[in-house]
Amino acid sequence: MAHEERKRPPRIPLTAEEVAHLVALKKRIAAKNMAAFKHSAAYRFCNVFNICCFFIYWELLLCFMGPCHYETHYSKSIQVKHGYHLNDAGKYIVSEVQIVGVNNERYKLLVGDFIETPRRQSGYQIGRDYILQKSLRGIVETSEDSYRLQEASPLIFLSVFLIVVSCISFFYNLNEQPHSLRAVAIINAITMFAFISI
Repeated sequence: MAHEERKRPPRIPLTAEEVAHLVALKKRIAAKNMAAFKHSAAYRFCNVFNICCFFIYWELLLCFMGPCHYETHYSKSIQVKHGYHLNDAGKYIVSEVQIVGVNNERYKLLVGDFIETPRRQSGYQIGRDYILQKSLRGIVETSEDSYRLQEASPLIFLSVFLIVVSCISFFYNLNEQPHSLRAVAIINAITMFAFISI
């Protein structure tokens, strides 16, 4: 009996007018907070930073696939690894070329093509992007084609991945929400720090 007396009285539900008033109040508060956030310096900085990173990722990708800044270097030693495929002339395919430059710079070109073996002390070209000056492609003297550098693979993967993330965040207006905007800006900042320090 004493247990039944201690029961809480039932809640009285809000009327439709009171619910509509609470919903309108919450919407006004959210709109006011959003307007204040959009006029803040953090909003502008994060959006400008994210857009700059987006274009840097595209620049890396376009320089990898198309024109880039080539510099001529000379090799101290070259090691060639052959694959198992033969062409009609009985020559094995060159799978990769490891180059040590005269300044002890080391590059590994992923070739996968039937080319002549480069001489030990010969010239080669390294293609870099224009903004970050990252090595992306290489050309050996026995071929006119450019080949991918192994060290460029993580840069290209991260660039493509973050282009997709940026497109999704802009498409769904996530850059207008404080937490998601800061999250994308932090991801871009970490990636840019990694690109610069590699």
